[in-house]
Amino acid sequence: MHLVEIEKERPDFRVFIDLLYGHDRNVDTDGNSIPVHSRIWTELYISDRESNDPSVEISLSVDQPKVFVVESESDRLEELAALYLFLTSGTSISNSSTRLSAEQILELQRRYAPELARAANSIWHKSSHGVPYPNLA
Repeated sequence: MHLVEIEKERPDFRVFIDLLYGHDRNVDTDGNSIPVHSRIWTELYISDRESNDPSVEISLSVDQPKVFVVESESDRLEELAALYLFLTSGTSISNSSTRLSAEQILELQRRYAPELARAANSIWHKSSHGVPYPNLA
C-alpha cells in the first residue's frame, strides 16, 4: 500500500490508463469521475483486459481527507500509480508508513521515466468541460 497526500486536483483518470498500460489499451475502469473529465474524483479502479496484470485501486482515505490510498497486488503498478499521483497532485508519498525521501522519489522517476513520459504526453490532459473527449476532436 502507498499513501499520497494531495494538495490539488487530480489529472483526468484516463491519464492513469496511458501511464500504467499505454495508449488505446483495453481496460476495465470504475470510480466516481463524473463527469468523465473530472479532476476531483476520489475513487478509481483500473484493470487491464489484455494481460494478467493485477488491478490498481486508488481511493480517498476514510480517516484522512487529503490522503489517497493506492493499492495493487503488483508492486510495480502500485508504485507507479502512487508516484504519478504524487507528482501531479501531491505533497508527500509513503510506502505503507515510511515517507519517501527526495532521493527515493528521484530514483523512482528515473526507473519509470518511459511510463511517466507516456503519461505526460497523454491526450487526456487536454480534456475539459467543453471538450471531454479530445481524442475525437
